[in-house]
Amino acid sequence: MIARLGGRQGILDAYFGTMTNLFGMVVAGYAVQAVLRLRTEETSGRAEPVLATAVSRLRWAAGHLLFPLAGSAVLLTVAGVCTGLGQGAAMGGTGRAAARLVPAALAQLPAVWLTAAVALAVVGLAPRWSTAGWGALAVFLLIGWLGPVLRLPQWALDLSPFTHTPHLPGGAFTAVPLLWLTALAAALTCVGLAALDRRDLG
Repeated sequence: MIARLGGRQGILDAYFGTMTNLFGMVVAGYAVQAVLRLRTEETSGRAEPVLATAVSRLRWAAGHLLFPLAGSAVLLTVAGVCTGLGQGAAMGGTGRAAARLVPAALAQLPAVWLTAAVALAVVGLAPRWSTAGWGALAVFLLIGWLGPVLRLPQWALDLSPFTHTPHLPGGAFTAVPLLWLTALAAALTCVGLAALDRRDLG
């Protein structure tokens, strides 16, 4: 099961590959919650006095997006460092372990960003359905964890962005899927911001 989730390299690397994938999914939950804070501020009325000043909607939204974007990178870095320290304490070579596991954790970042972008697009386009951001995350989690175990067809596995992140450490690294995930996240972010800028708040 670990080999299916974390890759077919050595069992230790497969385990850490599974863990870094799990870290990405957990951090994606934080990112979705941070994005949905926009909707909470809107429905509670706290956004209105802020937007009544010289602060534009895009600037207001960008301030909120700093947390899911930069905060996710910080959390994944911390997860990689702590995992490296744990491996180093148990097996030696703390610096080398951290040097391998920090990039492995950060490889999940484009998938986290895409999950957050899906939530933002929903907030912008269909605010009353903003909780669908959690639904998207739940689907990604189910596919990511149960899909390989249940041997779902590849097209179903491909619906989760976490399927396209590399199985690191130990697996082959390919930048192209990460670039596509980042580009798609940027596109959905632009869609969400544009819709948020045009629609009525409330």
